[in-house]
Amino acid sequence: MPEEKTPQKLTRAETITALAHYYRAEVQRSLAWRERLDRTTNWAVGTTAAFLGFGFSHPEFTHTFFVFGLAIVYILLFVESRRYRFFDAYEYRVRLLNQNFIYGILADGTMAEEGGQTHDAFWRSELASDLRYPQYKMGMRNALGRRLQANYIFLFAVLLSGWLLKIKVHPLPAESLGQYLEQASVGGLPGALTLIVMSLFALHLIVLVRVGRRSGMGQDILFPQK
Repeated sequence: MPEEKTPQKLTRAETITALAHYYRAEVQRSLAWRERLDRTTNWAVGTTAAFLGFGFSHPEFTHTFFVFGLAIVYILLFVESRRYRFFDAYEYRVRLLNQNFIYGILADGTMAEEGGQTHDAFWRSELASDLRYPQYKMGMRNALGRRLQANYIFLFAVLLSGWLLKIKVHPLPAESLGQYLEQASVGGLPGALTLIVMSLFALHLIVLVRVGRRSGMGQDILFPQK
């Protein structure tokens, strides 16, 4: 029978070389998802600008045109939040390597931080576990809140302001609250109810922003700034 070969333990130099190549790969993955986030944000900004331009340059478009724009931007927010969860998962690995492997080499020429071998074994086992059982580090609601807080809240604010202004000027300039509510109606839906629904939508966005802010604070605790 052939002899079973005993796995050889990597030397320190071999381990550092392997981690260096792996670090470069993870950074490239993180940057790739970062570029995808920026691309989606650019789509949302372009969509907002297009709806503003067409909405006010074509009188035949009613204020519901802006509601459709809000829906499109919200869909893009979902797409970007999904991409952000991928980015966050890869960025978690990069930050583990930055704050442990790279920091240790630059600080004192070792692979461990101040915690010594115990700390070194901890972050390496954490990274190995994440590679063996990959998973998101952030829920969808937190991702929505983070992306909304970063960029999309301003786009929604612009579209909502444009929607309110469109009601004011279309089809005739509203000179009273009654006329404004009448022009805010959508089909058989009263204008007052339309404003209430949109107010709930705006409140929903504010709640998500607060969720995103709390999520960001939790991440700062997990990875404190050096």
